[in-house]
Amino acid sequence: MRTVRGVKAIVEYLASVNCPMGKSTVDKLIRTKEIPHMRFSERVIVFNLDKIDEWLKGADNQSESDQQKLG
Repeated sequence: MRTVRGVKAIVEYLASVNCPMGKSTVDKLIRTKEIPHMRFSERVIVFNLDKIDEWLKGADNQSESDQQKLG
């Protein structure tokens, strides 16, 4: 399992896979439980990169679906 720890690390990973997001956006996604993550304590958040990749693919599929509806 590929994992990274912390918001800064996931922001860097997202940028590396051509999906740049700011820290505040990631914080909001964590708060609303829209991004897959595991919280081990108040200050320790771990992201499973395999689940993040699946989550991103789901977001890509959603945007393609939205474009088809508009098309």
